[in-house]
Order: sequence, then structure tokens, then C-alpha cells
Amino acid sequence: MRYFGKLKELPLTAIEPEGWLRVYLENQRHGLTGHMEAAGYPFNTRGWATLGRIDGGTEAWWPFEQIAYWVDGAIRCGHLLADRELVAKAARQLDFTLTHPDADGYLGPRHMKKDGRDNRWSHAVFFRALMAHYDAAGRSDILQALRRHYLSRTSPHCVNRDVANVEPMLWLYARTGDRRILREAAKAYCRYQKRHPNEDTAVRAMASPKRITEHGVTFNEIAKLGAAVYLFTGNRKCLDATLHAYRKVDRDQMLVDGIHSSSEHLRGKDPLDSHETCDIADYTWAVGYLLMATGNVAYADKIERACFNAAPGAVKSDDFRALQYFSCPNQVVAARNSNHNIYHHGKKWMSFRPNPGTECCPGEVNRILPNYVARQWMQERDGGLVALLYGPGRVTAKAGKRKQSVTIVEDTRYPFSEQIDFVIKSDKPVEFPLTLRIPGWCRKARVLLNGKPLNLACKRGSFVRIHHRFRPNERVSLVLPMELKLSRWPRGGVSIERGPLVYALRIREVWKRDRSEPRQTDEFPAYNVYPGSPWNYALDVNAKTVDQAVHVVHRPVVNNPWSADGAPIELRVPARRVRGWVLEKRKRILFTDNGAHLDKAWPIQGDFVFTPQLPDPPALRKRLSKKREMVTLVPYGCTHLRLAVFPHCG
Repeated sequence: MRYFGKLKELPLTAIEPEGWLRVYLENQRHGLTGHMEAAGYPFNTRGWATLGRIDGGTEAWWPFEQIAYWVDGAIRCGHLLADRELVAKAARQLDFTLTHPDADGYLGPRHMKKDGRDNRWSHAVFFRALMAHYDAAGRSDILQALRRHYLSRTSPHCVNRDVANVEPMLWLYARTGDRRILREAAKAYCRYQKRHPNEDTAVRAMASPKRITEHGVTFNEIAKLGAAVYLFTGNRKCLDATLHAYRKVDRDQMLVDGIHSSSEHLRGKDPLDSHETCDIADYTWAVGYLLMATGNVAYADKIERACFNAAPGAVKSDDFRALQYFSCPNQVVAARNSNHNIYHHGKKWMSFRPNPGTECCPGEVNRILPNYVARQWMQERDGGLVALLYGPGRVTAKAGKRKQSVTIVEDTRYPFSEQIDFVIKSDKPVEFPLTLRIPGWCRKARVLLNGKPLNLACKRGSFVRIHHRFRPNERVSLVLPMELKLSRWPRGGVSIERGPLVYALRIREVWKRDRSEPRQTDEFPAYNVYPGSPWNYALDVNAKTVDQAVHVVHRPVVNNPWSADGAPIELRVPARRVRGWVLEKRKRILFTDNGAHLDKAWPIQGDFVFTPQLPDPPALRKRLSKKREMVTLVPYGCTHLRLAVFPHCG
């Protein structure tokens, strides 16, 4: 079997998180990931541990999709933490499905077996959990069951999101070498092109100049398949189309926090454009396939940016017990009446609660950081190990041409520090190539071996390869100096970045429990969050003077660095208040519950409060206070209320 990719994933349990990454996953385990039933239906049902409808519900696919998100995130989190209880809780639904196949091998609820309906999408989501469980536990029955399921040919897997089943098919082919599975995957992908030639996710449309307006999750789940198909077929046309589609998204919809807008369809780059929390999970997972196919550093940079900014910024990261459905770079209020997006305008979808809208985001949020950890390291064809996504932990693998066992301890506080130390642990000297990523934002990277500089070309946006016979406890150090950067956004907006982190105004957050929310408990409350300090500032700094004008303050890195009070880095930035820039309050708004048809909205009455748009740049100068203040910015992921795209003083 030929593999055309540049990089290969390692088994899930090859990587062990430590430091802040482990604390984050432990918070997940003690929060929603370990107690998903607190989010209500359908997470409080038997889920996939049934052959029929969920607890008397309708014959729908969506409850199974949303439960499957949680099962996938929980099984990965459990294996990464070596938490038997969490693994067992998630595996109950996996085991039931595996032990209750239909006579022809079909797996899952019987009502979703019907041919010609687009309900097999849920299987693609659920089978990702089986993929993770196999890679961690090595259970051969998973391969046998999946092979029988797909060879039963009970669905063409080409109707709408059903084509996402190409992903688990290709995974199965990679582990069995059964070319019948590869043919089924290729056939389904080809049929999808013929059935949906004008969809944004069809190869022809992805390769075209056409702007993408697809539903965010749908885009990521299908667009990535071109890269996945390339890995096992070498079909360059499919890969190039996928790469072009993601370049279009970068151009038209990428927000400052590292995720494209999607509410729920892809929108634009406006300071008030938002994204679903779902998209953080799906975008970072999808881009991983582009990374494996191309070996391009830029895709690892994108995953880090999203996971270090958008991901913690969309959850109550101190305890992982509440999340947003829509999350935005600018949100200075997050309450049950504050959703400023036209889709479900004025509703609770931007507030923090166990279930802030529909059930997909509460399920998907569990996948983000486990998937980040799982792909921190990958392997090259010659057995070399590649450090891709940085953070504290360790990897154990067979490395080099001789496949010698080695453990590499990654000792770092990154992204809150600039140095990453890789300590080689082995019983005897081991020879293999160690490849390190130099992020595209870093201009002056350095590599040291046992404290002595190596004469290597550390070009930003590239890899540095160290081929060495490592002795036990030798140390490779990567230093990534972080520079301040002022980035520009629509409506005259500016943002401040430093390394992989985006910075947002620290706003005092007033949390009020919302007891009117039916899907909450005393342990998992729902909240309305209001600003308790001024937020209406314009930055008084420009790109040429940002290094001199902004003061960087380092504080101790605590166990949970993503909490508002625990921010390890603060920026002191000159700014001026903007007179008359206040929360937008309305009694009558337009509302729609159909994300595909925002023109079909109708007026509703109530008390609504919204984050306002940036002031109009031509009129801004007259509204600026004469008093210059130093305001505090903290990492985006440390905030729940924030201003990350600021007006600019000029």
C-alpha cells in the first residue's frame, strides 16, 4: 500500500500531555466531557446503545450525530489521561454498536439504514470514536466490524454530508490494506461530485474562484476529503482543489482568533462576524489532513492559532462547564438576549451555559484539545519524528531506520514562553532525524544542542531537521522569539498579536446565574455575563511604534493559564476612550431560525442588548477622549467578554 502524504499520525497513546495541557484535559474530564448528561437531551439518553429511536424520539439522525461528537471527544480525552472510568463511559456506546450488527454487518440504529437518505453522516462522526479507540486499545474487532459495515453496501455514501464516510473508509484501508474499501471510498467521492457538482465542497467548485458560502461544519467535513483521498491515491487534482478552497476561506472569512466566520454559514471578516464552537473542532481536525498531505508548516500554525485563541475563548475554561454556541472576537456582553448574529438574533446563543443553543456545539467542544494533543507529533517516512504542535508533554515511538524505542519529553510553558526543550530519554544511544517546526510568525528562531547553538538555517515557516545520534538525556532547545504585531481588519479595526497569541482587552466580567435556563444544574449553571468596567477604547499605537509603545508584562504560569485572573502575559497598551460608543439596546429586532435563508426573517419584540459595531472611522477622531490611558490586554483565550478588534486612533 502506497502512502502519498508527507507526514503520518502516531497512535493516540504515543503522546502523553503534561503541564497546562494536562490540566486543560482534566478540567474537561471533571467538566462537561465527563458529565455530558448535564447538557440535557440527547446526552442524557442511551444514545448509540440502542437499535432504534432514542428514547421514543423521532426517526432523526441528528441526536446520534451530536452524541457521537461527545463519544469521540470523551474516548480520546480518556485515553490521553489514561482515565479508565472516562474511557469506559464513552466505550459503552461503542461496545453496544460493535456487538449488535445487523445480519449483513450494518452497524447502528436500524432506522438510519434506509438507502437514499442523508442520515449516514452520523456514522462518520461516530466511527471517528471507533478509530481513536482502535488506535489506543488495538482491538481487532473494530476493524472487522467496520469492514463488514462498509462492504454491506447498504448506502452509496454520496448524499450530502453522507460522503464524510470517505474519511473512516480511508482510515480502515490504511489499517487493513483491503482494496475493496479503497474502491468504496473512491466510488462514494466520485458519486458525490456527480450528484452535487455545484456545491462549494465539490472538487470543481473548490478549484474555482467562487466565494464559499457553505455551512461551516459541512464545509470542513467535506472539503478536507480531497486531501484525505490524496493520501492514499495520489490524486493531485483533489488535493489542489482542497488547498485552494482553504485559501479562499483565509481570504474571505478568516477571523483574528484563527477560525473562519460561520453563523451558521460562512459570512465575512467583519468585527462582529462570529463562528460556531463546532467549527473550532471541525476546522482544526480538517486542516490536520492538509498538514499530513503537504507537510506545510502553515497548516500547523493555523491549528495552533485556533486552539490557543478561539478554543479557550469559547468555553468557561476554568472549569469547562459552560460554552458558547456562537463566539466572536468582539463580544462585550454574553447574555440570553445578546446574540448579535442575524441567525437566532437576540437569543441566548452567545451566552455561556451547558447547552447554549442546539446540541452540536456541546458535543463538539469535547474534541478540540484532545485532537490537538493527538497530533502534536507525527512521523516521516524514514522514521523521523516531527514536532508539529507545541506544548508540554512527551511522546514515545519507534524512531529512525532501526526503529529504536525513544521517549522525548517536551518541557515548555509555550505559548506563554519562548523556549521549548526536548529531552531525549532512551536506554542507549538512538539515531534518528528530529524535525522541529519554525512558525511563520517567528523571524529569529534558534536551535541549541545541550546548550550550544547549532548552525542551522532557521527560516520562518519551515522545518529544521536535526539528524543526530542522541545519547540519553541530551537536550535540544528551540527558542522562538515572539514579536508584537499590529494586524488590520475591516471597518478600520486593528488587533495586537504576539507569537501565536491574539490579545484582547481585559474587561471585568460580572457573572449572573440564569435560573430560567431549563438545561442547567447547580453544578453546571447557565450564565449571563455583563461588563463591569469600561470597554469602549480605541488603540493609540501604530505598526511602526508598537514595540516601543506596548509594554509586555510576564507573570507566573499557573496550572490553568487560560483563566482571566491567571493570564501569564499582559500587554500595557496606550488607548483612548470613544465617547458615545455604548451597548446597543433594542425593543424590536429581526429574527430568523433558518441559517440558509437569512432574508426570511420576521420582527420580534423584547429587551435586547448587543455588542455594537466599531465606530465609523471618518467620525472617530471627533469622538476620541483627549486623555490617553494605558489599558491591559490579555491572551484572547483568557477572556469571556472581550474586544480583540479595536478602533484605531489614526
